[in-house]
Amino acid sequence: MIPDHPSPGTESRAELRVFDYLRDETGSQFTAFHHVAWLVPDARGAPRHGEADFVVAHPEFGALVLEVKGGGISYDADTGTWTSHGSDGPHRIKDPVEQARGSAFVLAEAVRRVSGQAPAAKARVGYGIGLPDTHVATAQLRLDAPRDIVIDANDMMRLTPALDKLFAYWNRTATGAAPSISILRQVLANSFDLRAPLAAELAEQDRALLRLTEQQYQVLDMVARQTRVAIAGCAGSGKTFLAAEKARRLAAQGFRVLVVCFNLLLAEHLRRGLSDIAAVDVFAYYELCEAVVAEVSGRQPSQGAEETQKLYYPRLHGEFENSVASVTSRYGALIVDEAQDFDAEWWLPLQLLLVDPDKSPIYAFFDDNQNIFHAPRGMPIDSEPIQLTVNCRNTQRIHRVVGKYYHGTPITARGPEGIPVDVHAYATRKEMMTLLDKTVRSWVTEAGVAPGDIALLTPGRQFDSALWWSDEIGGYDLTDDPWDRTKILRCSIFRFKGLERLVVGVVELDGASSPMLYTAFSRASVFLSVFCPRASRNLLPRELAKQLESVAGT
Repeated sequence: MIPDHPSPGTESRAELRVFDYLRDETGSQFTAFHHVAWLVPDARGAPRHGEADFVVAHPEFGALVLEVKGGGISYDADTGTWTSHGSDGPHRIKDPVEQARGSAFVLAEAVRRVSGQAPAAKARVGYGIGLPDTHVATAQLRLDAPRDIVIDANDMMRLTPALDKLFAYWNRTATGAAPSISILRQVLANSFDLRAPLAAELAEQDRALLRLTEQQYQVLDMVARQTRVAIAGCAGSGKTFLAAEKARRLAAQGFRVLVVCFNLLLAEHLRRGLSDIAAVDVFAYYELCEAVVAEVSGRQPSQGAEETQKLYYPRLHGEFENSVASVTSRYGALIVDEAQDFDAEWWLPLQLLLVDPDKSPIYAFFDDNQNIFHAPRGMPIDSEPIQLTVNCRNTQRIHRVVGKYYHGTPITARGPEGIPVDVHAYATRKEMMTLLDKTVRSWVTEAGVAPGDIALLTPGRQFDSALWWSDEIGGYDLTDDPWDRTKILRCSIFRFKGLERLVVGVVELDGASSPMLYTAFSRASVFLSVFCPRASRNLLPRELAKQLESVAGT
């Protein structure tokens, strides 16, 4: 019997009684399906629906659609109406013969389609009506309802012979093949476990996160009335979006705008996003230094062969300070993103690039994590920072994890609840790569996530991270280029700062600090997966550490 128990919501006592008899009083050669329905297109493509109280199948004889009606049954030939007379009084019912006949025809077509047979092929499907509360004896009900297709109360006591008789009736003229039980299972009881594709959930949740909050509109309106403003907020509060939007608005008002940030990848991200605005120039800070030095000196500055980055960048900054006097009054407005990463001595040369170093508009956006109500050192803005208090990037679940590392102004998340944060435990990097290989493959093949929506982040750099052991993971190519959206990005947390992906996997936490994890975890807008060495679980918030222990079995 499929299913083992009556379908929920079955109220007909007659149907329940037939269920019990089919389950308990028939031989193993019969397979019965209870409360089933199916749908196939007709010749025009319009849907045709079939349903039955029961379908009874035999591997040699074929299949039967059985429609059950309880109580005493009467039929009025003048009006063509059927009536059931039960304990609750008489009530009209559908024509059981017409119901069974129509459904048998549609079932035969469904079987043909599922089995891949030609349109002219026929499946051996008959039909009958069950009247378990009546005694039909030898009565002739109707010309299209011969006694041979009716199972009454007496037949229920000898159900196997009654079914044999019913099959025999239809097999007298049958020309088609008996449908296999496996095909009928596909049509009538095709078990399934459909998980919501992660890609679909990602897309839906990402759309929810893209809408501006009322607070962000208010901030844009507020800064339109002030010329020097600092805007503070956590990762995901929309600072970069607001910086770009403010640059657009300033350019539309006639300003030539300089947008500066610290991170190279974030600068490229902003540059691409603002590429349609000729009046906006975007640089990472040291890119700007190199560009100005090259313009003024006529040579491209470069790092000496024996010079470390720690020596090169201070030297470059010094050359920039010396060169900037030759290119003053170039910009009408300055926008700085990631201002918390700017050294105090960087601000003066930036101001000198403005038409009026003391009065030209400056808008600085910074992350106030561990820097409550204090602007970055040296920033030429005296007013209290405007606080962004809504996380617009992350789902609620990710926000709660990121919040464990956040120590600034209290933040709320307005995104959807989201997908649970995933954790994986490993002992060795080889084991980590095996886990990562399996997980990434499931993201793409099972969950339907596009490779370009995935970033794998590490606190390490290329020379000491296992992510660079191979150029593929899970059978999918890796890239170091954030703009190649055909491949999965691998990147250091430091380089990826300011960017985001729908799906982020963070690995090799043994080299991570809390600020790194704050940055890394907040890069995932919808789904975060953490790969942590068992020995480093103390780096994680308590909830994730417990989850990791459960996974690790430790």
